[in-house]
Amino acid sequence: MAKVYLSPSNQTDNRYAYGGTTEAVQCGKIADACRIALERSGVTVKVGHMPSMQDKCKESNAFGADLHVPIHTNAFNGQVSGTRMFCFNSSGEGMKACKAIFARLAPITPGTSENIRVDASLYEVRVPSAPTAYIECEFHDNAETAKWIVEHTADIGEAIARGICDYFGVTFKAPEQPKPAADKLYRVQVGAFASRANAEKMLAKLKAAGFDGYIREG
Repeated sequence: MAKVYLSPSNQTDNRYAYGGTTEAVQCGKIADACRIALERSGVTVKVGHMPSMQDKCKESNAFGADLHVPIHTNAFNGQVSGTRMFCFNSSGEGMKACKAIFARLAPITPGTSENIRVDASLYEVRVPSAPTAYIECEFHDNAETAKWIVEHTADIGEAIARGICDYFGVTFKAPEQPKPAADKLYRVQVGAFASRANAEKMLAKLKAAGFDGYIREG
């Protein structure tokens, strides 16, 4: 069974341009949605909440992750939009994972500056034992895309999970749709009688008034 370590940003100082929230809060929500979708599909998941990148990488290694996935949102000048991903080199498993996730995530994001880059200088790309697919999902200093992130955290998590499943060749299981409520019947009891004769009289009155009825002992 595939094992995935999700490493959501814990950058509480990175404020969003919409919603009064932060990168840490929103990436935590995205990671939780991704975890639920992956576990539903049979993938073993650990979400890292350690205080530092160093601790997260150690925890990922101890977990025996097959894939290490940092989840962040980006910032630049308040105008740029798009999703970017990073991996260790252009030919390894990290690139394969990035391509699989990017193929699911980029089409649903509103931005235009979207790509996959090789960047071995990033600590969580360089250090984990497992291949890394580092996600920067949209720009939180752009009010329009920040609003989109806040309103689509579940969709983002599901898209990342779909990409991870594609990478491992695992069948993605969509969430079950709620079943429509069955038609309900409401029964009305007219009375309870010690005498069957009285019960039969009442039943006769009901039928004369156009109502069905029956007598049940007990």
